[in-house]
Amino acid sequence: MIYAYKEDEARKILSAAKGRVLGAYFIGSTKTSTIPGISVAGATPELTLYTPAVDAEYLFCGRPLSTDRIPVTPEGIPTPALITRAALNSSGIPFIVVDSGSYVEPRIPHVALPSRTVGERVDSGEAIPYDVAKGLFEEGKALARGIARSAELTIIGESIPGGTTTALGILIGLGYEAWGLVSSAAPKNPLALKRRVVEEGLKRSKLPSDDPFEAVAGLGDPVHVSMAGFLAGTVETGSRLILAGGTQMAAVLAIAKHTGVPLEGRVLVGTTRWLLDDSDLVSLVKLIHPGVPVVACNLDFSGSPYEGLRYYEKGYVKEGVGAGGTGIAAMVRGTTHKRLLGLIHEEYERLMEGR
Repeated sequence: MIYAYKEDEARKILSAAKGRVLGAYFIGSTKTSTIPGISVAGATPELTLYTPAVDAEYLFCGRPLSTDRIPVTPEGIPTPALITRAALNSSGIPFIVVDSGSYVEPRIPHVALPSRTVGERVDSGEAIPYDVAKGLFEEGKALARGIARSAELTIIGESIPGGTTTALGILIGLGYEAWGLVSSAAPKNPLALKRRVVEEGLKRSKLPSDDPFEAVAGLGDPVHVSMAGFLAGTVETGSRLILAGGTQMAAVLAIAKHTGVPLEGRVLVGTTRWLLDDSDLVSLVKLIHPGVPVVACNLDFSGSPYEGLRYYEKGYVKEGVGAGGTGIAAMVRGTTHKRLLGLIHEEYERLMEGR
């Protein structure tokens, strides 16, 4: 593991992974992902709307059910959910899938939040209704109160194509100078495009604002606010928490901070080495809350026999579906780096063979 920021605090939080651990993976859609060039989390912009449901189906049962193929980038690189699935299987961590507003309902057992909705394009300045944003937060909070008390450590991850753009929107909507700080699943981050999209939405909204629900309503999406609510409820139960993801987790932290959730000593951001190399995640987290540690799972696919996995070393995909944070928890629970790599290779072989 790479302790990128606040190692001592991170170790204290991660010590809880040796006890009872629970994973919660939030899925949802934003029509922002259909803007050409914004997201590579699907073979075409339109197919990105199907990715969250198929990610969840694959995570749950090892194969897609809503389509006949697993989510891939335009280059054919598969979802990082295969890393998450291997980590969960190696460590025996139980998990749930939470639907905050997936364009396609996943065909697996899952928790559907009552206020779930598909987000509109961020450049409209009206991403989701204010009351829906607030409702998703409260529903995420209630869910965590009900289930996180059974765990000493909770992992929360996401699948929402276009999510770095909506995360940027939330941060800008709350007044943070986050321009240029979010990452991308592509080797060349379309920062200029993301800025144009968010700036257009900003012109059409009443932002910035100190109200996190106004920021989400104008420039956000259904997933980040649901995760922030779940974070709030988890903290109330006393469970420690890994925000499993990249720069999107800064938006979750920001929403939680602006609703008064105490974060220091309770929450860390767990990501991958590739994401850490791709972005200044530490600076972004410091901007939101300097007391939150950052840790990266030090996976290395450079020696993999599979080209699809070696692409990760070239700057593709990097993170998603809680891959880094789940890998970190699995390693703390005793899964070796070698063992996790072996399981990822087995999962990749099975995936590519369509078994």
